[in-house]
Amino acid sequence: MVKFVNLILLCLSLFLMGLKPKVKIKNENLINVFSGYSKDWLKRKTQQYPELLWLADKDVYVTEENVGISSEYSPSCILFDSYYPEFDRTALTLKAFETFYQGKYRDYLLFTSKQDPQFRLKYHTFLEIQKYFNQTLSTLEMNCKNSATNLLECLIIFSDLGKTRGARKIARDAGIHERDLDLFFHRVASKNPTLFPSYNYLHEDAKKVLLKLSTQAHFGHIAHFEGGLELFENLEEANFLDNPLLFDIAFIAHICDVAGAQGHVEPCSSLNYTETTHQLLKDVHDACWNIKSLGAKTAWDHFLEKRAKALGLGTEGILNHVILRLSSMMRFTNSYEAACLKLALFELPQEEIELIRDAFSWNNKVTTKYVPAVMLNLVRHRDAPKLYSKRIKEAVQMGLPFLAATIQSIAIGKNPPSLALNFNPIAKIAKENPQNLIADKAKIDPRGVVYLVPNSV
Repeated sequence: MVKFVNLILLCLSLFLMGLKPKVKIKNENLINVFSGYSKDWLKRKTQQYPELLWLADKDVYVTEENVGISSEYSPSCILFDSYYPEFDRTALTLKAFETFYQGKYRDYLLFTSKQDPQFRLKYHTFLEIQKYFNQTLSTLEMNCKNSATNLLECLIIFSDLGKTRGARKIARDAGIHERDLDLFFHRVASKNPTLFPSYNYLHEDAKKVLLKLSTQAHFGHIAHFEGGLELFENLEEANFLDNPLLFDIAFIAHICDVAGAQGHVEPCSSLNYTETTHQLLKDVHDACWNIKSLGAKTAWDHFLEKRAKALGLGTEGILNHVILRLSSMMRFTNSYEAACLKLALFELPQEEIELIRDAFSWNNKVTTKYVPAVMLNLVRHRDAPKLYSKRIKEAVQMGLPFLAATIQSIAIGKNPPSLALNFNPIAKIAKENPQNLIADKAKIDPRGVVYLVPNSV
């Protein structure tokens, strides 16, 4: 009887133990294997480049493209136990540089693991990129006394510091003011680069190269047609193309930037740097380099033809150019996507098509920022249709009339013509409450920031 009672008590104890919630143990070794990041690696980077810690701040200016996803594999969560999307983007950008420069086959597999298999970066393409990195960096090593890696990593980090409260406060205290995030690094570099702690540890020759690189071309604006022929003309007028090494260093930094751009969504693998994206960047590289021999206009025309062919589009007529520009802004890299956009555009009323044509023609010189983020978020938002072609259609018909009307309000003189329109707040609305783009109306503040107000106001 006693044995039976003891058996009953033992069974009851085991049952109650089974009801006890299991404590989730964080296996750092497992995280290291699946994420490619170790806490030691992240600590080394933040100690070597203390500016990285400025990105681990809730007040950092966040690029509102796509929905950030926090996970135990996120670099910021590994290091801080908190989620900082811009820190994660920069961490993946640095990891991309390391992978392209010295990565092995296993690193390539992790780098491409979450890419669409149809467009996944091919291994032989990866090796070509690695060869390009190594040739450029070996030349740079001879010029900068073994500071090549530090120089590239500083360039990657410094280019994003305008988003941080820490960098802006230090600059402001030194009397340096620059609202434009794309120009912030150049402004600090030209006035007082020693404000960035990591700059002071570079070799003197590397410092000189970094200062020259602060005036680098914005290759992303060219790739996504956030401007027209003037982008090539500006390159032709500058002396940037006179130095092939400077050009290649800047382009390597851009490759890494593209590869890391979705690090806040997928921290372990590059969603962006696919085979078709590589071809786009190769076209940008070749087009920019052709400016010296062909001149800006001819190089621009050749670039348009090459990109139109890649997207299955014609080059005759204003509308074909507008569709090419919009497709590029939406990061489209194949003819199916461009065809879906074209079909959706032609289903709009004639007056809206004309408005969009005028807003996105090469003749319209209104400067815009974050238009691609708005359109991409409309394609990807949580309530978008499941079918990709329908998502593109909805994004085109919901987003383009709104964007075009706002841009044209500048072009026809309702606002100062030199004002650059910042659509980043609209990108946030596009991924969270896209119907508001139809229900509400746009307002532009004195700095060019676009926001929404109810139609009744």
